[in-house]
Order: sequence, then structure tokens, then C-alpha cells
Amino acid sequence: MLYKNEIEDELMIQFIILYALNRSDEELAYADLLDVVQKNCEISFTDLQIGLDNLITTGHVFVRHLSSILSVYDVTDKGRYVIDFFYKQIPLIIREPIDESIKALYLEKRRREAVRTSVEPLNEREYYADCELRDDDRTMLLSLKLYAGTSKEAGRMAELFRANSERIYSGILNLFNDGEDASDEKED
Repeated sequence: MLYKNEIEDELMIQFIILYALNRSDEELAYADLLDVVQKNCEISFTDLQIGLDNLITTGHVFVRHLSSILSVYDVTDKGRYVIDFFYKQIPLIIREPIDESIKALYLEKRRREAVRTSVEPLNEREYYADCELRDDDRTMLLSLKLYAGTSKEAGRMAELFRANSERIYSGILNLFNDGEDASDEKED
């Protein structure tokens, strides 16, 4: 925890909760929300619970009870509007560790979803493989549409991309970098 001062300001606590929920990929279970916030901020459990209850009451946070002991929380559109406007009120020394905790929470899932492929029809007899590669932050690194005459061939291309996406991406980058080196040599 980088920020070691106890946070007692009720409004700041609510901003921190909204920020954490807004940065999350999906609804956060109560235990995960506590972990993300309290691991990175010195906030008493009571103050955190009061802040969360206030946000639910005011309609900034939505709670869904999955069972008698499991609830998940998500920011509402109203909450997103507020945090988009006020997130800079939260010190960067608090925001960055929360971002890292959220990223770590979903890292494995993001890695599983980093490579996406599908076979799409171009017309009745032609298909293409739609291939995407994203990084851990879900930033698009590569998007390819590869023409194939048949559905079977497009499926083969999609599987090949899925199995070798990092090698394909590196190869494309190397080709562009080699081309850049060649154009640098021509200018000399």
C-alpha cells in the first residue's frame, strides 16, 4: 500500500469505491471489492461499508444478490457519470494501485480472451477468418481478415492463428521493422 494515511473523508471513500467498480471488467463480488479497495487504501471497514451503502441508496452502485451470502456490485450509469467527472479528485498514488489490483484480478481471464477468431461468410460460397489479438489491457494489437474460399479453409486459418498468434504478430512486426531498416539504408 503506497498511500499510508487513513482516509476518513466520506466523499473520498465513495469516489474510491466508484473508481474501483468503474475500472472493473465486470461486477465485483463483495470480497473482491473489499480486497481491491482496502489493499490499496487505509479505510476502516465501517467507513467503507457506510460509503458503499450510501452509493447503493443514491443509485450510484447496483447490488445483485446471487445468494444469501454472495452479492456482486457494479457501478450504474449515474455512478459512471459522477466518477468520470470526479476521478481526478482521487490521488494518483491511490488510483494506480487500484488499477493494478483490478488488472491482476482479471489477468488470467484477459489472457484467455486475448485471441479471438471466427469464420464469417463473405457470400454464399466464400468465407473469411476474422482474427484478433489483444494485450492484457484489452488493447487491440492486431486485427486480420483473411480471405478463404471455403468455410473449412477459413476454419483452418482461424485455428492456425489461434495456435500461433504471438508468432504471427512478432513476424508481422519484424517485417515492418525490417522494411523500416531498409528504407533507412536507402536514405544514407
